[in-house]
Amino acid sequence: MSLQSPRFIPAPDLAQVPEALAGLEVQSIARGLVAVDALVKKAASRVVLANPVSPGKFLILLDGTVAEVEESLLEAERIAGDQKIDRVFLPYAHRQLEPAVFGVFPQRADASVGIVECDTSCAGLRAADAALKAAEVGMMVLHLSAGIGGKCWFAFAGDLYDVEASVLAAADAATPNHLLGTEIIANPHAEFLAALGI
Repeated sequence: MSLQSPRFIPAPDLAQVPEALAGLEVQSIARGLVAVDALVKKAASRVVLANPVSPGKFLILLDGTVAEVEESLLEAERIAGDQKIDRVFLPYAHRQLEPAVFGVFPQRADASVGIVECDTSCAGLRAADAALKAAEVGMMVLHLSAGIGGKCWFAFAGDLYDVEASVLAAADAATPNHLLGTEIIANPHAEFLAALGI
């Protein structure tokens, strides 16, 4: 078993990362599919992920311009109705965030590590974006839902004081309702880093 995050295929072309990223988690797979159809009809945002995920819910991620993504997300939420679990809207999302969803990470293995766990993928994305914007850290792992009961966890690396600041920012962004835990490893062992896939 690997600790690497699953890679959703096909990954979108991320040569130029769009300015906004959004997500919606829906309790019903069927309602999630209808929400995907509705959001692409509403505005010219790009669906980058629309999959059933653990534990039998539906996760939608979309990107594009701020206005298009917001319009599409609002329509998807309207369709999801009482089946909505969580949502995230990140205008001007950090440039590392969307590539991390698809397993593309900067290499930073010689630094302290922060780990954050949330109860939904949307909360995890909110927290990860805040962590990346709070200080000079690099994402190492971002694991959304698959095989972990619908939770999200991520790890990032940097100087210890930057990691501490990013963990605090992530915890605030996740909110107490969705935050499951945070940890800091000041001096990670090489075997631990290898288990993360770096």
